[in-house]
Amino acid sequence: MFHLKNIQGEWKEEGLAPFSELMMTWNAKRPLNGKYLFYAGVITDKWSPWLLYASWGSDGQASCNNTVEVASVKVYQDAFEVLGEQKATGFQIKVATEGDASLDQIYGLHVYTNSEKPQESISSFLPVCLEVKGLSQMTLDHVRHKHLCSATSTMAVVRYLSKNGEIDPVSFAQKVWDGGFDIFGNWVFSVAQAATELGPSWDCWVERLGGFEEIYRRLQSGTPVVVSVRSPLPGSAQTYPKGHLIAVIGFEPKEKKVVCMDPAFPTDDQTRAYYHLSDFLEAWERRGRISYVFSKRASVST
Repeated sequence: MFHLKNIQGEWKEEGLAPFSELMMTWNAKRPLNGKYLFYAGVITDKWSPWLLYASWGSDGQASCNNTVEVASVKVYQDAFEVLGEQKATGFQIKVATEGDASLDQIYGLHVYTNSEKPQESISSFLPVCLEVKGLSQMTLDHVRHKHLCSATSTMAVVRYLSKNGEIDPVSFAQKVWDGGFDIFGNWVFSVAQAATELGPSWDCWVERLGGFEEIYRRLQSGTPVVVSVRSPLPGSAQTYPKGHLIAVIGFEPKEKKVVCMDPAFPTDDQTRAYYHLSDFLEAWERRGRISYVFSKRASVST
């Protein structure tokens, strides 16, 4: 992961471990008028053209479907991909503004690349459980509530971290809707809105974590992790052949149970779910270990 807190409009990193996937997340105040345009490029044997990654602003947000065949690169929804057998060894990011949008309102950019990294190891686990209140997507007054797992899981975590239970999940869902694909499950937009709600004292980003040890360490530090899973997941509310987002809020090592806030259950009180670690890991692996990560900035006092 690469984190940038001094936003100057362009950002370049070279000489990196080879990678084929990049995901960019921004932490910003949403402009009242105007928008941000986020572009990305990578270097293989040469630099690729700039590709529009996403637009985000006062009138909504949209991801892209852009492919440059001659450069073997592609942007599709959440990810910038290097196609074929090629690998990139660097990236560059550019942020353009329209209207009243200002770079001063962006307080964090985060870039994940899928280069190999060493796995963490923990010799022993202690019980941990964060008191994240249940929030069922099925109870939300929205015609597409069955599609709001990402927004609802993220909203539950934002309420917990902000200690503000009044943030409206339906309004939150509308602010993560991807106008480019008519979906509510765009990972990057969910995290961008979480950062808007939490403010500049928090860093929020998307990455593929290396394993459960990384989730556990974040639980120990007091922050839940939202993850994507795909069926089968014994004990779940329903099957999720295309994926489903849940919040991991605890772990019971004696029973090897992962404690989750799963918004697919019919009521708020039923959303506390316990999945066996091996089942959870298999379901998470089927989605490439996608995770929404939240981290309090040490330099900002409350």
